[in-house]
Amino acid sequence: MNNLPVVAVLFLLGIIANCLSELLAYSATLTRQVLVFSTFTCLILSLVVLIASEYLAHRKARRKNREAKS
Repeated sequence: MNNLPVVAVLFLLGIIANCLSELLAYSATLTRQVLVFSTFTCLILSLVVLIASEYLAHRKARRKNREAKS
């Protein structure tokens, strides 16, 4: 049961790889556009998550600092 997330991720990666291979057989240019778009989308989402986690950690540290001074 502990390996269920790993199995699910591998299954989804297989589906994505199959879709990309079908897309590549259809059009190489379209496949490149899809990969570039998905790469930039993942990078932007990663940056948003990083900024949000840093902001929340900073707020938590400030709150603990205020409580320690009181």
